[in-house]
Amino acid sequence: MQVNDLTTSIDPNVDYTQILPIQQKRTIAFINHFVMNTVSFLNHFAQSCESRLMEFEYKLQEVEASLLILESQLGSIAHLEENATQDSVKENDSNEDLNLPPVKDEEEQSEKIVEPDLTSDPRYQRFFKMLQFGVPPAAVKLKMQSEGIDPSILDSKPTQTQDSSSVN
Repeated sequence: MQVNDLTTSIDPNVDYTQILPIQQKRTIAFINHFVMNTVSFLNHFAQSCESRLMEFEYKLQEVEASLLILESQLGSIAHLEENATQDSVKENDSNEDLNLPPVKDEEEQSEKIVEPDLTSDPRYQRFFKMLQFGVPPAAVKLKMQSEGIDPSILDSKPTQTQDSSSVN
């Protein structure tokens, strides 16, 4: 096509009955070309999205594995403290064998009777440990909610977590 042919077909005063229609084979070729380009673009786009999702899934699995390792490490620390309390119970048993009275403050006994110590409760112990190790309270509350435990327990006992961290 030359430039002169183009300008005559754009002219608004053109009689459309005089212009020959586009051949059907040519129209089909244009449509096939459009469909092929669109399909190849969509296939490339889908492949790109799938690879990015797989990379994200891999990173998410790494984070989950790290979280499980962290939880197991925190659990092992709580387990060490349980062993320490069992050792102290064994020492108390040996004191009873010697007929020695147990040494306890009266104030501690009255506090334990009045307010139950939730930090020693095995259900909540690891959450208080997480706080002691510097995990943000919002993250601990979120973890408690995900496990079906009321996170308001942390709000009601802030002094005990601070007292127990200052003792250790």
